[in-house]
Amino acid sequence: MTAVTGGAENKVINPEVDAIRHHYEVSNDFYRLLLGPAMMYSGGYWNEGEDLYGLHDLAQERKLDKFIELAGAGGAKRVLDIGCGWGTMLDRVTRVHGAEQAVGVTLSRTQEEFINSLGNAKVTVHVESWEDHKTDEPYDSAFCINALEHFVLSTLPPKERTRRFRAFFQQCHTLLKPGGKLVLHIMTIENPPLKRELIDDLKFLQREEFKGCYIPKLQDLAAGAESLFVIDEIVNEPLSFARACRVWLELLAERRDEAVAMEGAEIVQRFERYLDIFAYTLEDGIFNNFRITLTRRG
Repeated sequence: MTAVTGGAENKVINPEVDAIRHHYEVSNDFYRLLLGPAMMYSGGYWNEGEDLYGLHDLAQERKLDKFIELAGAGGAKRVLDIGCGWGTMLDRVTRVHGAEQAVGVTLSRTQEEFINSLGNAKVTVHVESWEDHKTDEPYDSAFCINALEHFVLSTLPPKERTRRFRAFFQQCHTLLKPGGKLVLHIMTIENPPLKRELIDDLKFLQREEFKGCYIPKLQDLAAGAESLFVIDEIVNEPLSFARACRVWLELLAERRDEAVAMEGAEIVQRFERYLDIFAYTLEDGIFNNFRITLTRRG
């Protein structure tokens, strides 16, 4: 764990902050080039036969709108986004869906800077771990969109990983009001085929690009939420994320020279490799990408 200095106190946080910032504190300009105007770093919802590239931003908006509907966040008083990225959900749930206040939690200082630049007075962002977040008034709804994968370290023994997932759901239970909804998007993995290329690619993801990241199994999540939440719905939608990865690769290829000038060839190559790995592993069913809707028990 790493000590983060902020204000008058030093906080010890988990997950490992340097590993998070290795990936998420590449410049905002680079991410704008990679993700396009949507600035949403997860799968989108395309209708069958639609142009992936041309309708990428619309597909991301559809996904956000569906999540907001599932969470009952439209018109809510207080909404939380754990691992909030560049604030796209926070901005949309307030500007489009009428939530009164939206709060985001991130470990990335560059994401905080970007969110503050949106000029949305209804949005607040905190650079802190999900474990450290506190509220005087519980939230009506919460989201965690492809962020939970970073919250449990692969280096932990299995029993400790189970305890960490439990701690996450206990924290969400504390932060939400009774009956409040939590909507997750999270990748999971089953038993992958033992192929050399795949093993090398998974090692790259876990040891280099997303150091220490643990991709859970579905039962890890079910055990963590047991007795704290009712699981309302589980939907596996790996192609929504795979298609987004393919679009991001296309956007990056289109402006590769600019990206290299911004961040250097090594970082661009890292992103090209990891996006291709994510795309093919999701397409081949090695990774899942589950949308899970839960209701907080009283």
